[in-house]
Amino acid sequence: MRRRRRSIYRLPRLRLKHKAIAAVASLVSIILAVLSTVALTTDTTILSFWRRFLYSLLGWTSIFSPVLFLLSGLVLSKARWRIAQMNVLLGIMLLVLSLSGMTGAFKADLAGSIGLNLWTQSSALITPPGAFILLILIFIVGLVVLFNASLGQIFGIFDLIFKFFKKMVWQPVFNRPRTFEAKNVPIKLSGVDDRIKPKLSVGPREAALADALVQNVAGQAKVWKYPPLSLLSEKIGSVAERGDVKKNAAIIEKTLDSFGVQARVAEVNGGPAVTQYALEISAGTKISKIANLQHDLALALATPTGTVRIEAPIPGKSLVGIEVPNHSLEIVGLKSVLASEQMQAHKSKLAVVLGKDTASKGVVVDLDRMPHVLIAGTTGSGKSVLINSFIGSLLFRNSPDELKMILIDPKRVELTNYNGIPHLLTPVITEPEKILSSLKWAMAEMDRRYKLFQSVGVRNIAGYNEMSGFQALPYIVIIVDELADLMMFAPVEIEDAITRIAQLARATGIHLVVATQRPSVDVITGLIKANIPCRIAFNVS
Repeated sequence: MRRRRRSIYRLPRLRLKHKAIAAVASLVSIILAVLSTVALTTDTTILSFWRRFLYSLLGWTSIFSPVLFLLSGLVLSKARWRIAQMNVLLGIMLLVLSLSGMTGAFKADLAGSIGLNLWTQSSALITPPGAFILLILIFIVGLVVLFNASLGQIFGIFDLIFKFFKKMVWQPVFNRPRTFEAKNVPIKLSGVDDRIKPKLSVGPREAALADALVQNVAGQAKVWKYPPLSLLSEKIGSVAERGDVKKNAAIIEKTLDSFGVQARVAEVNGGPAVTQYALEISAGTKISKIANLQHDLALALATPTGTVRIEAPIPGKSLVGIEVPNHSLEIVGLKSVLASEQMQAHKSKLAVVLGKDTASKGVVVDLDRMPHVLIAGTTGSGKSVLINSFIGSLLFRNSPDELKMILIDPKRVELTNYNGIPHLLTPVITEPEKILSSLKWAMAEMDRRYKLFQSVGVRNIAGYNEMSGFQALPYIVIIVDELADLMMFAPVEIEDAITRIAQLARATGIHLVVATQRPSVDVITGLIKANIPCRIAFNVS
């Protein structure tokens, strides 16, 4: 078979890489953008033809053609600009398409061939009202794609535009005072004395009173007045029923003696839930021997719960504590703990109260040292009461400039009463969709504060505020009342957000208080548990 001879007149093949083709297309788009911009204001043969061509296609929306060509060039060149994104280009294309189509419903000569065809075809398929609604939906979709936002954020933008229009245009035009200007109009005055009156003299007492009033009014907007403890109720609840303390002490000594343990009750401490009997044991007695007699002591004392707790030894003392449950609990008021010596001596702004210990002394912890806390407990175990005591402690010690809070309440009934207080960054969040956004905002605020600390050379929020000389950055406390509901809504995103905040947010002054009814592995995952070391447990199932 004869081999076909290659013609000497055959043109060489052009082989370009994909990057080269994209670069050429990008340059062509940018050139068309410049050409379209110049054609809007300049009349030459070529520019007039190009302007008429664009107008025949897009109508009045052809004024957006330079933007479309420029964005196309930037997207093809993969420029690392925030505006050079595919969603921006696609969003503007949808906006131009919908505006051109809606124009075709009223003015066919202004819509262009694309807009007119879109309107006629869609109105023939789904009637003119349906076609107009479809074009409005395309316009809204274009806004969502353009700004990469949710529908709520888009409607929020519309609301801001409406308020701006109402303030700048509507009110000046329609609320204009009805006045007119008149020249050389005689005015008759009756009963008016135009003589210059002497200045009134003010005594020193009146002047001092006026100065005090002015200072008081001027300081109201600047000086925060901390709420007094008198706002809290002084009503005392039921007193704990401890039984016969002397009889119980004798029973303890007799029971231990029957098992060969020589001990004497040195002191008795009465707490709201238990009564602690502190034992002084003889030398050579093993503590483990007393610990093994726990059930025997409960049997001898006939405790209401059938158990006693042995604390061996009591921290800071050479005594062994036997805690016997009270027959009835004592109600501890928030005011009594806030007014305690322990709370008054604590200087931290993030000091919160837990209650009273076995000696009825106030128990105060510092949220800054925790720095995050997990609270677990079944319904009715006191979990929400503890959260409310945390919030109350923070409100009594911090002004809105010193502390901000984000309250998350999926149950909608526990924390919604706090709506309206100036310490809230946002109203109490109850919608699951908004909860994830608030956690993402907290992560962004954490990153912003770290960059701020880096720029001034400090390590944490305390150093930054000390350098500023005032509370430049407030503490932020995020309180989540029920974690299980959030984990059912978006487990991966919620876990990532809580883990990242727990890992890094301490130095920035952002703290987490997370509560749940079910502290199982699917709710409190290993990552969350590892990054929140402080835990408080009530009755759990």
